[in-house]
Amino acid sequence: MTEPLAAPPEGLLIKEAQMGMKISQREAARRARMSEARWRQLVSGYQLVQRTHVAVRSPGKTLARMARAVGVTAEQLSAVGREDAAGALREVEQEEAAEAAAELAAAEALGDAGPSRVDERWHIVEAVLRQARSGLTKGEYAVLADRVTSYMAPRA
Repeated sequence: MTEPLAAPPEGLLIKEAQMGMKISQREAARRARMSEARWRQLVSGYQLVQRTHVAVRSPGKTLARMARAVGVTAEQLSAVGREDAAGALREVEQEEAAEAAAELAAAEALGDAGPSRVDERWHIVEAVLRQARSGLTKGEYAVLADRVTSYMAPRA
C-alpha cells in the first residue's frame, strides 16, 4: 500500500471551514449534495484504488458546491489557487441573486407583499450571515450591511 498524498490547499481550506462550523463531514456532504465518501476524497486529495493512493482533483463546480456548503468565499478559493471554483461560486451567487430579484419583481407586480417578500428578505439576511461567517473585510461587511439595511427598511 502506498503512502497517503498530502491534502491540497483547497481541501485544507474546506476542512478548516467545516470544522469551524462544527458540522460533521456527513452533514457538510449532505449540504453539498454529494456522498460522504466523495467529500472525504476531494478534501484529502486522494482515493484508494486497489490499495494505492491515487490523486484526485475536485472539478471547479463541485468545489464551489463544497465551499458554499461550509461558508468558504470565492476570494478564499482564489487565494488557494482555485480560480475555476471561485468563478463557479460567483456564478451561482449571481444566479441566485437574479432569481431572487425576479421573484421579488413578480410578487410586487402582483401586488403581493405577503410571505414571499418576507421570505425574500430572509434569504438576503441568510446570505449575509453566511458570508460574514467566512470573514469579510470591513469594507465588504459595510457594503453588505448597507444593502441589507436598505432592503429591510419598510417601503412606502
